[in-house]
Amino acid sequence: PALRHRGSQHKSRYPRYMMHLYRSVKSAGGVAAAAATAGQAEDNPVLKESNSVLSLVAKSCHQIGDKWSVTFDMSSISADDDVQLSELRFRLPSFSASKRVTVEIFHSREQECAEESDSQPCQDRLFLGSFSASPADTNSSWKIFNVTALLKYWLHQGESFEVPEEEHKERLEQGQQHKHHANSTKSSSERKVYHKTVDRVMMVVFSKHNHSREETGMPTLIHTVEHSKYITLDKVGDQSGRRQKRNRNEQERVKLAGNVGSTAPTPESPKSPLCRKVDMWVDFDQIGWNQWIVHPKRYNAFRCEGECPCPVDETFNPTNHAYMQSLVKLYHPDKVPSISCVPSRLGPLSMLYYENGELVLRHHEEMMVEECGCH
Repeated sequence: PALRHRGSQHKSRYPRYMMHLYRSVKSAGGVAAAAATAGQAEDNPVLKESNSVLSLVAKSCHQIGDKWSVTFDMSSISADDDVQLSELRFRLPSFSASKRVTVEIFHSREQECAEESDSQPCQDRLFLGSFSASPADTNSSWKIFNVTALLKYWLHQGESFEVPEEEHKERLEQGQQHKHHANSTKSSSERKVYHKTVDRVMMVVFSKHNHSREETGMPTLIHTVEHSKYITLDKVGDQSGRRQKRNRNEQERVKLAGNVGSTAPTPESPKSPLCRKVDMWVDFDQIGWNQWIVHPKRYNAFRCEGECPCPVDETFNPTNHAYMQSLVKLYHPDKVPSISCVPSRLGPLSMLYYENGELVLRHHEEMMVEECGCH
């Protein structure tokens, strides 16, 4: 599962909930089982499909009387992923003691949000929706609210996401109420109180990550790395910045920002042709099988040969393990061997032959190389 964290300005700290969930995943063997141990209902059917858990620490949180406003950076949530469950979590004494509250949720991509003053408020905030709740009704230190429908509605606005008509009207009314409230806040005599958010206010999103290897042509790990804000891309031989066809001299290389910086070693230049599929004809007459195999007498099984570059990229269909091994090989050449060019996809072959004196036609899997990769 892809356990991703984003939103905290304190890079050395991680949400305790996510650390607990991660340990549960390792021991329970899956997101659904781990979620059950971390507080979700064990029989929750939607969690069985989840393979990704994203935690977002609120960028800002303030209250004006019984109205609470929470802002997140939602840009790391993809509309392509199938959100199974989204929870808004509070652990604030003043929030827990409230008998009745209205919570408004916003999205903002601004780098900084004010926490102690109004001098630099979040700019260009988008209103996602709001809901009313009674925090004091629960005894848990964490007050947890299901905002799955709210998040899905925001992600799929203008698309074919189906929302009941009553809920749609309710959201329109909420939007009008929010605008009215925003216009009247300035004249309110109630004081705006800001609250710390780290380990106190967060959103947890369980989803089914749909960027499969078949759809994207690359392992999830490489896709994640290439789109991470902590990674820089070094395009060898592409000074103009234009995307060109990859070959042995022009390949997109990944450097680990911060750890290697400008001192990263130069990518290896393969001495022989890169990993590819080549012919390998199998003649059953030559291996002594001609007496019992009727057809085919000869076929091209293909094989894989060539060098695998370091670091390898998605062109060579590497496994996540092979990708990591190629990075270790790049920075520590003596630590591990190079990854190998091997079949990554095999195709079937139908054969007509005698078996126990009877002629049979069988469809045998994995008889021919269809694709080579670096594993």
